[in-house]
Amino acid sequence: MRALLRWLLFCGVPLGVALAPLACDDSGYPVIIGRPGDPGDGGPSFDGGWPDAFPDGDVGDPDAPVVPSAPVWIGLTPTPMGDGPPKAGDVIAARLGALALGARATMLRRTPMELATEQGIQALAEEAAFFSSRGVVLGFSLVIVERGVAHLPPELAEMPWNAPEVLAFAQASVDAALSALGGSARFVVLGRDVDVRLAARPDERASFELFASDVLDYVRAHPLAAPDIRAGVGFSFEGVALPDPSFLPLLDASDVAVASYLPGLGGAEAGATTDISAHADTILTRAADKAVVLESVGYPSSSVVGGSEDKQALFLETFFGALVPRRDRFVFVNVDALHDLAPVRCGERVAVLGEAADGPYAAYACTLGLFTEQGQEKASWKAFLNGAAAFASP
Repeated sequence: MRALLRWLLFCGVPLGVALAPLACDDSGYPVIIGRPGDPGDGGPSFDGGWPDAFPDGDVGDPDAPVVPSAPVWIGLTPTPMGDGPPKAGDVIAARLGALALGARATMLRRTPMELATEQGIQALAEEAAFFSSRGVVLGFSLVIVERGVAHLPPELAEMPWNAPEVLAFAQASVDAALSALGGSARFVVLGRDVDVRLAARPDERASFELFASDVLDYVRAHPLAAPDIRAGVGFSFEGVALPDPSFLPLLDASDVAVASYLPGLGGAEAGATTDISAHADTILTRAADKAVVLESVGYPSSSVVGGSEDKQALFLETFFGALVPRRDRFVFVNVDALHDLAPVRCGERVAVLGEAADGPYAAYACTLGLFTEQGQEKASWKAFLNGAAAFASP
């Protein structure tokens, strides 16, 4: 990772691919000079060899239908290396590292509590400005629900979702987020894996559906929102596939279908790496005529949940291969993450969700990185590099 960043800082072209669409500005930082879909952007070339790089079987099939090329914004969550509170230099290095690997998008995430302070709003504004000034397409997730947890202040926690006080709180969070984003977010997601909470608390379904519909309307009508902003509610893959009883009502209220794709998260074993094409088709079927945003895609390398570095790389290779013939429907795909989470950060992350630091959830969620927490390469970094390059232009 250090070597990759060294190339980037000197405006080199690591591996002949990652920085093909980048140049250095006066500050020495890279800027994207050709976005996916820009006229004349031929995209970077690479020698990965499609049949070998994408073993899923969807690519290179002479009988497969010819699919018109469509833009797919491939993102990467730039988790910094190290442990404990991240240093500013490590945060910048992670952002630059994500760009060096070919990321053209990223999903910014904040809970309402993080947007309740001026410091939190300024931090979001700085992050958004860093990426948007370099041509990176932004999604924003307002994480008011995260799996089983509602991120609400105590005085609101027992109120119905459609109570005026809860709605006003959410609208204030939207105000803060959109003021910080400055119109740069193309997609807004409400919640992460909300079906997990709704399945555990079915009495909340009706009020949450009304609440979510009102918040999405508020986002679309907001004077600080981008004119073409698209909003949706975040479900897990399992919540889409069943589907969860609230999925279709909330899909109707959404501009896009939003899902995470972390197969097996929350269980004792990670999902198989051989079902990706079928899963992609399931998502498209459930999404009906809506475009799809995958706000979180990943696979663990921890053996505790049956993962490994080789399986993680195979997952990404197969995923990107399955995406090729379906690219007209998947508009935004964000891969988690650049680095694994070290013990302290991992413990803090899973504790918020009520999960044990030594349990299967932590083993899965904290080993999604393309690099270890110490910056050591995993096999999956090259799978992401090739995949991002394949979608660098329509």
